[in-house]
Amino acid sequence: MPAPALAQSAPTAYERAILAGLDAPTRTEVRRRSTSGDNVTGVVAIILLNNYQASGPTTPGEAVSVVAVDFARGTVVLRKGETLVLHRFDPATLRMVP
Repeated sequence: MPAPALAQSAPTAYERAILAGLDAPTRTEVRRRSTSGDNVTGVVAIILLNNYQASGPTTPGEAVSVVAVDFARGTVVLRKGETLVLHRFDPATLRMVP
């Protein structure tokens, strides 16, 4: 029986491009958290969700997930229940913007 696949140790070209667009503190945080099987894209999605929830527009207990991220436009599409919602964020810091 084959052993379970391990997470990639090096970021993919796409993930390196994401990291290159982040400011130094955010890049350091993403790199620190993308270990033990977590990849850069997954960590970025979690940070975006955390920053979205910290910005206050959520209902406690509401299920929210990242559907798509556009770094060039600084937008993220979130699924809230059955609804898709577009939000803006700063591509360098991953913080939500009004």
